[in-house]
Amino acid sequence: MESLVISDILNKTAWRMEDPALFGSFHIAASLAAVLAALAAARLLARPVKGAADPERALTRILCAAGWLLAVLEIYKQLFLYYVVNGGAYDWWFFPFQLCSVPMYLCILLPFVRGRLRSAFLTFMSGYTFISAAAALIYPEDFLRMYLSLTIHGFVWHGLLLFISLLIIFTGSADVSARGLLRAAALFAALCAAAVLINIAVEPFMPGIRAANPAVTHSWSAMFYLNPFHISPQPLVGSIQKTAGIPAGLALYAIAIACAGSCVCRLTKQART
Repeated sequence: MESLVISDILNKTAWRMEDPALFGSFHIAASLAAVLAALAAARLLARPVKGAADPERALTRILCAAGWLLAVLEIYKQLFLYYVVNGGAYDWWFFPFQLCSVPMYLCILLPFVRGRLRSAFLTFMSGYTFISAAAALIYPEDFLRMYLSLTIHGFVWHGLLLFISLLIIFTGSADVSARGLLRAAALFAALCAAAVLINIAVEPFMPGIRAANPAVTHSWSAMFYLNPFHISPQPLVGSIQKTAGIPAGLALYAIAIACAGSCVCRLTKQART
């Protein structure tokens, strides 16, 4: 009974539209809106955070609130995918453990961590989250869908990620020293390992789920796009894997993200000095 009620409510938000074109007017307008909103909000809140009696606490409150907002959005997305898109089946492709999902967990956990771990969280979100949010807004193929609510969800989600990253950057809260960058890289490595383990764990079940439920469109999971059994759908990574093999492609992909995230942190330090 409860599932029928949830399904009925979600179906009322299942507004359909023509699939928006990649680099079309909708994509460009929505991405620009997300970027400008993130930039304005981060600028607006950075000054009161820095001027607060306890800037660390003020920043934590804002980021934690952003994390819980992301959690609400993720719950809606998961329910919509389960009941409306996939007809009551779970597609592990959409399990919320992507590079763009991690800030949700880090922001919620931020009030409970201290010292080096807190520093690693903030540094990771200043650089790595900036890269993931910017890349998704530039190339949002994964969330340009026929369902308007899911498409808007994607742009709002990545706009929030950009806001989180920019707020940390504008308040100078990341540790951009060599040790700070190494801690953020270590956190990224741990998250990558967890993503690979999830992909390996669900590999035996995905083909059966798809075979039993035609609405499910994926037969393997791609947490962090680090699946050791399949060629990545990302064009550049997939090309490397076809040439050098899957393990080499995954390693180069992870190293490239780590380098890009660290570079963003270093560039923001130079911009503040």
